[in-house]
Amino acid sequence: MKEVKIFSPAKINLFLNVLHKREDAYHEIETVLQVIDIYDEVTLRDREKGIKIICPEEGVPRGKGNLAYRAAEIILRETELDRGVEIEIKKEIPIAAGLGGGSSNAAAVLVGLKELWNLRSLTKERLQGLAKGLGMDVPFFIKGGRALGKGRGEELTPLRAGKSFWLTLIVPGFKVSTAWVYQSLNLDLTRKRKSLKIIMNDLKTRSGTDWSSILYNRLEEVTERKYPCVGRIKESLRALGGVALMSGSGPAVFGIFPGRREAERAGAILEGEFTNSPEVRKPGSGKEKVYVAKTFSGGIEVEKLKV
Repeated sequence: MKEVKIFSPAKINLFLNVLHKREDAYHEIETVLQVIDIYDEVTLRDREKGIKIICPEEGVPRGKGNLAYRAAEIILRETELDRGVEIEIKKEIPIAAGLGGGSSNAAAVLVGLKELWNLRSLTKERLQGLAKGLGMDVPFFIKGGRALGKGRGEELTPLRAGKSFWLTLIVPGFKVSTAWVYQSLNLDLTRKRKSLKIIMNDLKTRSGTDWSSILYNRLEEVTERKYPCVGRIKESLRALGGVALMSGSGPAVFGIFPGRREAERAGAILEGEFTNSPEVRKPGSGKEKVYVAKTFSGGIEVEKLKV
């Protein structure tokens, strides 16, 4: 059986502003996306018919509710191939945490099926076009690195990532619905922010630990209001010397530190502080997670095809 393994990375949002609601019911945003080295492992196996999702993680849809499933559907429809695929997903990226795991998995399927079935006509540009129909973060993962996203987030401009930086990532043991966060956002409340041009310049010229005036996420006001622990995690990261922000719609919070040693120290301290906290671990929820991660300039990584 032919198979290909793909490493599917997470992302953080260094900047996320919501401008207004669009006529198509989505929101117009400006965001800076950055890949980090926390990966899901996606294995694709050729089969005669049908799409099958294998994933032991609770909460991962097995059918069309999974973006990876829909990515396979799009490739089959686009190429008119009479084939099927088994998609096995080993999760490391927490679900519904604001880290883009589902979108990354979908991008991994698009890229991986090109390799599995030797689809030379599917250029990176064509794959990105197909990715736009799946979700706002999916096109970003095709290229990875760092990018400015506009529109729904799918209108991408690559940005020079510069030197990698280390971060401590705290993921509370509960999930947050992205749709709920956007629906709950009060856009009538105006927020004064630096111009995007200034933000872009500061990202180029300043180091990550000097981004306290740059990092911004409009969605924090919704998620923090319902889950105050998100704000307290940010405060704890800042008290340890980090520059902290919630990623996406949350609840994951990251703190940027000067180096690996400082990030690991913060992770060790906060793992003890938040373990079994009734605020961070809701009844019936999963275990909170603490990661030490690094940014990088790549994206989806495909292992050699096995026959």
